[in-house]
Amino acid sequence: MRIVFILVAGAMVFLAGLYFFSRKLLYFPAPVTPDRLAYITANMPDVQELQIPVEKNVVLHGWFIQKDLAGLPTIFYFGGNAEEVSGNLEDYAAKLSANVVLLNYRGYGLSQGAPTETRLKSDALAIYDYMADRFGLDPAESAAWGRSLGSSMAAHLALERGLGRLILTCPFDSIQDVAAAYYPAWLVNLVLQDLHRTIDFSSQIRSSTLVLASTDDEVIPIDNTRNLFDSLTCPKKLVHIHGAGHNTISLFDDYYDHVNRFLKKDPVPAALPDQPLSGKSF
Repeated sequence: MRIVFILVAGAMVFLAGLYFFSRKLLYFPAPVTPDRLAYITANMPDVQELQIPVEKNVVLHGWFIQKDLAGLPTIFYFGGNAEEVSGNLEDYAAKLSANVVLLNYRGYGLSQGAPTETRLKSDALAIYDYMADRFGLDPAESAAWGRSLGSSMAAHLALERGLGRLILTCPFDSIQDVAAAYYPAWLVNLVLQDLHRTIDFSSQIRSSTLVLASTDDEVIPIDNTRNLFDSLTCPKKLVHIHGAGHNTISLFDDYYDHVNRFLKKDPVPAALPDQPLSGKSF
């Protein structure tokens, strides 16, 4: 009997430990080096450094690629769970027909604080509100773009602020369902704190949406991406980048071609409450 008690107690301690450390298994804060910061300052004069306060004692750090606020849409970009977003500056400056706002999550780069789902989603709204107020941005001419984990924040922002466009790269229905593809569902449900269940509100999104999927994604099962896409009722398009893996999709030339063509389309106006959008493809 004592052995059973010890085994049960040990299992409970183990599961409790997994629960409290589950965020460390989800978020992998990446640093930005002094050399990288110096390089950006010296070689990218059109890139503005940003510091946005989101709550007391928490300031987020990032950059703004400002090209033409009057003539081009403005993208708010949210990266993956191990991504330091300055790594995108060169490509986004050269390849995108858009202004781009990129800030590191809490604890990433020079951003302060520690990441949780609630905080990151709140930060996404705070970033947009700050930039929209400062630069007079029109939500219809703004886009949220999320890659992998960032698809959760991008979708939340697009819904809450009624943005004209939404771009999702290698997105998922929920972290809960993705994890269940690798581990027993009962264990996942016990230990995960942050679920990132985009599927719970995706049908309410009214932004015109482009989903970019890797055909050889080794991290997010394609079924999880497809589940999210199928749940969308807004005008939408799913593009498969053939031969791309989860971390290599942005290395393919047609990746940016698809994004730029999508950005040139007219944004979809918000539907009236009694006139739901059709979910048609474009």
